[in-house]
Amino acid sequence: MRIRTLALALAAGLAAFLAVGVAVTEVALRWIEFSLFVGLPVGLLAGLTAVALVVVGLGTEASHLLRRIAVMFATFGVFFLLVLVVTVGAFSVRNSHALVLAGAVGVISGVGAFALDYAETAVLAG
Repeated sequence: MRIRTLALALAAGLAAFLAVGVAVTEVALRWIEFSLFVGLPVGLLAGLTAVALVVVGLGTEASHLLRRIAVMFATFGVFFLLVLVVTVGAFSVRNSHALVLAGAVGVISGVGAFALDYAETAVLAG
């Protein structure tokens, strides 16, 4: 396994953990007093799933579709973390607003990476 694959997998896992953990915690807050105890395990499961998906998808034996999905998750993770760190660190934006912005940018960039890889494969295929 290359260092780049490991770094992309960790970025995707951390981003999935943060995004899913915060979302589940906030949704469950209405019904469960200690909703963090629900959000953390669900976020951890999402993060571990993203790490596994990226590691397997960027491996040598992966199909084209699995590779596209892995690239999508890795791109989401990198852009999510980059936007989150910049907005909170450099611009002092509130965490709640920064998470929404980072999630939106991450989803748009992930879908864009998927579409770009799909278009590139279609062009190469003829």
